[in-house]
Amino acid sequence: MRILFVSDTYYPHINGVYYFVCRIGPLLQEKGHQVAVIAPSETTHLSHKKIDGLDVYGVPSLPVLYYPKVRFAIPVNLKSNVKKLIEQFKPDIIHIQDHFPIGKAVVEVNKKWGIPIIGTNHFMPENLTAMLRSETWKRRVTQILWSGFSKVYNHLSLVTTPTETGANLIRSRLKPEVLAISSGIDLEMFNPHGDTTEVRKKYAIPDKPILLYVGRVDPEKNLDEVLHAVALALKKIDFRFVIVGKGIKKAALEKLAIELGIADRVIFTGFVPDADLPYFYKMGRSFIIASIAELLSLATLQAMASGLPIIAVNAGALHELVRDQSNGFLFKSGDIPAIEHCICEIIERDDLFKKMSEKSLEYIVKHDIRNTLRSFEKIYQSSSTKATHKKIIRVELQNA
Repeated sequence: MRILFVSDTYYPHINGVYYFVCRIGPLLQEKGHQVAVIAPSETTHLSHKKIDGLDVYGVPSLPVLYYPKVRFAIPVNLKSNVKKLIEQFKPDIIHIQDHFPIGKAVVEVNKKWGIPIIGTNHFMPENLTAMLRSETWKRRVTQILWSGFSKVYNHLSLVTTPTETGANLIRSRLKPEVLAISSGIDLEMFNPHGDTTEVRKKYAIPDKPILLYVGRVDPEKNLDEVLHAVALALKKIDFRFVIVGKGIKKAALEKLAIELGIADRVIFTGFVPDADLPYFYKMGRSFIIASIAELLSLATLQAMASGLPIIAVNAGALHELVRDQSNGFLFKSGDIPAIEHCICEIIERDDLFKKMSEKSLEYIVKHDIRNTLRSFEKIYQSSSTKATHKKIIRVELQNA
């Protein structure tokens, strides 16, 4: 089959959409399918690049203020550019990843051809409204965003989302069937085994218990709460809090660590290459996440695959990954004493760490990327077959 992915965010902006496509795309190619991607170009011109072994066709775009790696498609000639790229690739099925300008344009120009289109939703309004201070404006913007989402995704034949939580969030807004399918994790890349010596040296990570966070260092991730809890825990036990990632909140959090008197025990690594990333999980004692707007959390999956107990806020879809008192702890957003207690429990108690580690490894199996691959292959084949059947019927009616 010829499978076309469409996304308004892609490399070099690293996020959940990019990781989903760049992992499942090559696996589909290994199975004999032809895969391509339409995404924003890194320039104001049409482009064609090989990224992760996939043909990526870029439509002209401009950088977003403060986020230069995030780009938005230039509206002028967007539909004609998208039409040209679709005609060039001739997909059997189109898989859009969001409802923003490129995805919307693809849906609109496809009305002429009727190529089956499915969509995956990675979107939660909170990820875009986190910096708005006014609750009134948050509600208004959220309403506008959901309205735009429904207008595009109601034209699709099927919609998937990574969790049941995400599916329940959108089912009432959509006409198409909504299925929960995990984005998946590569269990060969992320596992508990391996020598962390070189990575410890490279990033100056001491031989201490490691509380780990991996992800964007942005406001909605609520890392200030975690830092306050870490400051309390460090009064009782010795460990290091390692923050892997970058974002607009990094400088403010570094300042907060100084104010709390824990700057020497908090390590900000910034961006870490994919080759090094698995070793941070291997050296970890526990993974922590306080973000209230997660439809899945790839980093949490990576941590579980590496055998880490998880300390997670009881919000979004995190409760589907973390079973309280089993493979980790769930805490109420803003409950800093509870976060502190969870940190101390896992770091101090070897028996608890061992039990929770084993449970993380048990629960992660169903998120194996190979299971995700099989699920989407079935969807693509089914959608393509239905579309072909409908075309045959139309032709027969026309010739009757």
